[in-house]
Amino acid sequence: MGRHATIIPIVAAQPARGCQACLQASSGPVCRSVLGEPCGAPELHGPAPQVQRLLLALGQSLGLPVDGAENRVVRSLALGDGEVELRLTVSPRCGGAELADTAFQTLRRLLPDTDIYVTHAG
Repeated sequence: MGRHATIIPIVAAQPARGCQACLQASSGPVCRSVLGEPCGAPELHGPAPQVQRLLLALGQSLGLPVDGAENRVVRSLALGDGEVELRLTVSPRCGGAELADTAFQTLRRLLPDTDIYVTHAG
């Protein structure tokens, strides 16, 4: 029986490329959500003492500056009657999704009876 052997080429594994929002480093992709450029102070709406308390907690839980000139993640934070909306500057892919979840959990812990919206700025 004249069967032809199938040749399966062996190719070296390619390193993970990450999402297009990632920076390339010698060790592989590094998420911009951690190493992005500072984007300035976020837009803030709501009672100042409560908004500042939320920003402080977000900065601690995310481990990144979220207020002032060194802010890298928060585009805006609006605290209203029964709801809070946080807009992030990072992509929803890669490390940005993890940052969004951490931010959501932080806000949920601080504002248990509040509708919480965490979105990614486009």
